[in-house]
Amino acid sequence: MNIRIILLILCLPMASQTTAQYAMPSVHELEFEEVALDYNTYNDKHEPMAYLSGFSIEGDIQLLKKNPVQVMFNPIAKVDRSECILMRWDPVMRVWNNLTGKQLKNTTEGRNIYWAAAMDSPGHFALMKKIEKTGKTQIVLPVGYSAEEWRYVQPNIGVVCEGFTHTRTLSVPLLSISPVAHVSMKFRKVGEPACTISEAVLGNLVKDFWKEPDAINQTFEMSFASLK
Repeated sequence: MNIRIILLILCLPMASQTTAQYAMPSVHELEFEEVALDYNTYNDKHEPMAYLSGFSIEGDIQLLKKNPVQVMFNPIAKVDRSECILMRWDPVMRVWNNLTGKQLKNTTEGRNIYWAAAMDSPGHFALMKKIEKTGKTQIVLPVGYSAEEWRYVQPNIGVVCEGFTHTRTLSVPLLSISPVAHVSMKFRKVGEPACTISEAVLGNLVKDFWKEPDAINQTFEMSFASLK
């Protein structure tokens, strides 16, 4: 979804020496492709959320506190505004935290209606929605292999999962997974150098997946044969 951003920075004394030392705030859209590459869509309970849209704000926090930035979103088809949650990225814990007290409100510009929120701090922010049903699907690497880090990306529902512990089993916290999802991974065979795969189609890595397209909470075995 494309977001529309309007900066409402009012009554700034341009000639003021105090204001002159601050850089004007800037807002940039945070596209899903960026989230898939460098972030995830976990909340603070490590539950996957559905990413709807996002943005980054850069600027002096004192200036933003005095003059918040109003961010406006185009309403999303088949999504109720009350279901959307504004969240902020925590780079230390690598999760998205709820923005307490920040609620989307309807606003109009001309004849158009938008969802809007006033933002008063820098950071990376996302508009997300809870996934109705979560579960645990496991993908097991071949014997003798282990993953050092991995990433599961399912664009059609806006989900990005990741892990950073040495393991033979990738545990994706979803009731079911998609054969067209992408998996990126750093892994190694015992006694051999580490290897990487990037955005490999899950259906190519898990051959048996196609036999049970509606399976839920299942365990699948991964094969690297398709990568040779």
